[in-house]
Amino acid sequence: MVRRRRNTGGDSNRRKSQPKRNSRKPKDPTLKERVLTTAIWGLSVINIALIFSLVSNFFSSENEVPVSANLQSEQTTERADQRVTVEVLNACGVQGLANDVRQYLRNNNFDVVNVGNYSSWDLDQTLIFDRVSVNRKYAEQVADVLDVNQGQVVPELDESLQLMVTVIIGKDYRRLRLFSSR
Repeated sequence: MVRRRRNTGGDSNRRKSQPKRNSRKPKDPTLKERVLTTAIWGLSVINIALIFSLVSNFFSSENEVPVSANLQSEQTTERADQRVTVEVLNACGVQGLANDVRQYLRNNNFDVVNVGNYSSWDLDQTLIFDRVSVNRKYAEQVADVLDVNQGQVVPELDESLQLMVTVIIGKDYRRLRLFSSR
């Protein structure tokens, strides 16, 4: 059997004079710790930038014009020398009406690239959408030829259609210049 020593007062004096084993020099951070610290700082900077952007958009003025609208107006000047490409859709149900409008527009130097039916047959007024110009530049040219009221000309930008103007013929088609001359 092994006997254990009892702790006597003499041992306790020895322990007090010895330096503590838990006190160490601060160790240098490892590569992993450095990378993680750098990543945390980088993400903090990104978060601050996103918060700033959100706050600035929230407090922005309503009179400011989006950059895309400015770019759009610059692009329209580039197309001034091109023929206006037009789509004609029938929304009144009269058979062959879109083809008649297509022929009339072609005779007036417009490039009609698509003719078809609109999604419904109950449109009361003819509408003209300008697909590429905020200031309705191309749609107004078509409206002048067809004698459509300027209140029925709307900028509805959609360059994915690969055309400049969409004409949707409504039930008021008899007022159009090509039908009123008959």
